[in-house]
Amino acid sequence: MRITTFLNRTIGLPGLWVKGVRIEATRGEETPIVVIEIGRRFHKLTCPDCGTQVRGRFDERKRWWRHPGIWGHRTYLEGPIRRLRCPECDAVRTEEVPWARPRSWFTRFFEDAVGLLAQQLSHTAVAELTGISWATVGSIAERLVAEKLHEDRFENLRRIGVDEISYRKHHKYLTVVVDHDRNRVIWVGVGKSGETLGEFFKELGPERAARVELASIDMSAGYEKALRAYAPQAQIVFDRFHVARLANDALTEVRREEANKLAPYERAALKGTRWILLKRRERLDADQEATLAAIKHTNAPVYRASLLKESFLDVFTTPDRPTAALRLREWLAWASRSRLRPFVRLGRTVRKHLDGILAFIDSGLTNARLEGMNNKIRLLSHRAFGFHSADPLIATIYLCCSGIVLPQLHLI
Repeated sequence: MRITTFLNRTIGLPGLWVKGVRIEATRGEETPIVVIEIGRRFHKLTCPDCGTQVRGRFDERKRWWRHPGIWGHRTYLEGPIRRLRCPECDAVRTEEVPWARPRSWFTRFFEDAVGLLAQQLSHTAVAELTGISWATVGSIAERLVAEKLHEDRFENLRRIGVDEISYRKHHKYLTVVVDHDRNRVIWVGVGKSGETLGEFFKELGPERAARVELASIDMSAGYEKALRAYAPQAQIVFDRFHVARLANDALTEVRREEANKLAPYERAALKGTRWILLKRRERLDADQEATLAAIKHTNAPVYRASLLKESFLDVFTTPDRPTAALRLREWLAWASRSRLRPFVRLGRTVRKHLDGILAFIDSGLTNARLEGMNNKIRLLSHRAFGFHSADPLIATIYLCCSGIVLPQLHLI
């Protein structure tokens, strides 16, 4: 079998045929490279922007496209690339060819292989394995996402979760929207304001936004405002863990205020009790129970604050909403007359967000899945040693967390 016949049968790229192959020694390469000369099986030229097909060409030149290595050698396809004058765009464009994505110097097979590696490895490792630059890995990821991130990810949305994540210092944030039912990222935007979430709903469209039933968020006023404006029918569920943290923060603030009132030699009873106070009562061991009992006799405000915290968290274990609402109203009355300013403020916050807090009892929905997704996003950023801008990070998030499926290639 001739080598050209062998390559024609195995190379597996549409729209071309192998005319010849040669080995070249190039400067800077330890081993020679393989250059496969190709010809095209089609005559019409396709505009990469609008898809218009024309017969006449504007001009023609040769181009190399990087392809996965053959026999351990770096491999390129060499063939003609033409430009056309598109009547629809009224401009000269470089044609689209079936074996490569528009404006790419790599074959689809090569870019799919890079995408598969990028889903599992850091950009640095992918760059070292493939011999391309770190930035090129990001560019390939962006092209893959632009092609494979389809609108169907917005279909049949019922329960969504919204949270922000920091991706750089100096308050650089992304807003991440997750589909709870399919456990995947469906949208990422720069910023953490209501306007940022509004961009998601504009892309979603009013018809699909009207089908959203539940939305879990932290107690961000901006996110709440956007949900009220674009999806008023959706029940907002304030994340249980964010609400519980408010009670823990109030307890910590009371402990610090009481400690600051005492003389240095009197603070021994409160020293080292932060985590004992924050821990749930049923999880305390005998020594910790004894420490808490000592606080009851030495500092009544701190002990009362711990009881307020425990009673507040017990509301979330209530089996039904009417009982939870009754217990929460009783807790609000207790907090308002507790004479502990942090818990008085917490009571005002809870009253303001009462419906969204109680919605957890009905739905059981939290942002735990989002927090897990945020941990994965942080890992993606860390293993790439950070990103200079949001676009390559957003492309990497979509590539790894939105359910994009690439062809299963056998690279080795």
